[in-house]
This record gives sequence, C-alpha cells and structure tokens, in this order.
Amino acid sequence: MPSVSDLRRQVDAVDRQIVELLSRRTFLVKQIITQLDEDEPDKDREAQVLSNWLEEGFDFDLDEAQLEKVCKQVMEMGRKAKEV
Repeated sequence: MPSVSDLRRQVDAVDRQIVELLSRRTFLVKQIITQLDEDEPDKDREAQVLSNWLEEGFDFDLDEAQLEKVCKQVMEMGRKAKEV
C-alpha cells in the first residue's frame, strides 16, 4: 500500500496535469475567440460543453453537481481569456 506522502506526490502530479490542461484549453479558446466576431458567449456551445462534461463525469462516477460547478468555472476562465 502506498504511503500518504507517495499518494500526495501523485496528487501533486495530477494537479500539475490539470493546470497544464487548463492552460492548453485557454490557449485554444483564445484562438477560437480571434476567429469569431461575437461579443456574447455562445450559450448553445456552453450547454453542449456542460453536457459533455456531465456525460464523461457519469462514466467516472463523479458528483454531477460538483462537476457542473467545475465546468462552469472552467468556461468562465475561457470567457476571461477574451479580456486578456
């Protein structure tokens, strides 16, 4: 059985991957923004993204309400990328 410190190192590695993926996602969103002339968020696209997240989360037995909060926060990061 792994020790607590080993498990924490694994959690730290996963956290780094999450940050890297968020950075990559933000980069892609910025590229999309430069190709669109819209000022308002695409609500249909956001609904589809959330639906995708919830479907994936179901497959991994994640709490739907918590996953929805995370997804909405990630989408907010994308909207903020437009301002930068």
